[in-house]
Amino acid sequence: MTAVGPRLGILGGGQLARMLAESAMRHGLRVAVLAEAADAPAAIPGVDLVLGALDEPAALEALAARCDVLTVENEFLDLDRLGAVVARHPSVHLHPSRPAIALAQDKLEQKRVFSRLGIPTAEYTLVRVASLDDDLRRAAGRFPGGFVLKWSRFGYDGRGNRVVGRPGAAERDAIAEFCRAGEAAGATIYAERRVDFAAEVAMVSTRAHDGRQVFFPLVVSRQDHGVCREVFGPATAFGVAADIERDVAGHMAALATDLDYCGTFAVEWFIDRDGALLANEMAPRVHNTGHYTLFGDEPSQFDLHVQAVTGRPLSAPAVRDPFVMRNLLGPFSLRGAHPCPAPSEPPPAGTLLYWYDKRTVSAGRKMGHLTGRAAIAGAIERMRDALRDYERRFWAGLSFERQGT
Repeated sequence: MTAVGPRLGILGGGQLARMLAESAMRHGLRVAVLAEAADAPAAIPGVDLVLGALDEPAALEALAARCDVLTVENEFLDLDRLGAVVARHPSVHLHPSRPAIALAQDKLEQKRVFSRLGIPTAEYTLVRVASLDDDLRRAAGRFPGGFVLKWSRFGYDGRGNRVVGRPGAAERDAIAEFCRAGEAAGATIYAERRVDFAAEVAMVSTRAHDGRQVFFPLVVSRQDHGVCREVFGPATAFGVAADIERDVAGHMAALATDLDYCGTFAVEWFIDRDGALLANEMAPRVHNTGHYTLFGDEPSQFDLHVQAVTGRPLSAPAVRDPFVMRNLLGPFSLRGAHPCPAPSEPPPAGTLLYWYDKRTVSAGRKMGHLTGRAAIAGAIERMRDALRDYERRFWAGLSFERQGT
């Protein structure tokens, strides 16, 4: 296909950048990617690869010089340096905007914005190393069911979180070290009420320049060691009330309007035992919980993001049938990094395998994902079992040094 239209630059070279690049090239766009290694997942044929760190001014300049539109695959960016580069290239548009990315970098600020917009979220109280014992006593009194200590910044996939029951003397030193490390990194520490949740759910949405916004179905997500392991849905086919999905869409519309957002984003939520909805956090980008949309026959979250940031009309999400997505995660028992081949066994019938071509695997690393669809929700349960067995056989067939061996 002949490349036409805006030139798209992607900050980051991981699997999200890869899938964005594939979508952009299907749309006939020229694509440049800033990646730290020549063998990054996004270093695929057809991509103009810029090598360098995401906070390296020369590399950012080189990417901006090749592009009309810049977008991101993650929020862990130096926004001052990125902003300075964009300011020197006034014809280059950054989507999502710096304020949207900045909000995603700070979970505590997210909670403040949620509260301002009337979006429910779990209660919290600040914790400081200088007054740690008093702050922990206050948190324990306010949240007798336990709480989660969180860094406001730099946390992801379970990192930067510490669950606390009743903070006794034996745990105090570990808590103090967690808080000191967070403050040293520049994060604010807060204690958030531990939510006794019945389900974790998420929704992906895309908003265009003109304010038009579309929504993918609400999904149920399952975590493993704080990392997304599995997604299935639509959530309403698995017992989640339709009014919950409507409320989520309404809250996401309010958030996107407040940020004047352009592109695809996601918000993760809890549904507690009483059926109440609580916002957990937002991500200003395509999202792991939206990978089920990448099935080949309908517009995916990546397609809609490309359309939004390049000013094209948005396609309508068409996902209707029940679906499942399973991440292929490096076994959590692994020690160190190891070379890892792609699976040789075909995926189960009715499913697709997406392998990210990462050269090495380590504990919890996302190496690929499997997606499947079925006509009825009951068939998804059987498909979930088949995907779990497929992954188990794959890892069992490889020889790695593991923890405790």
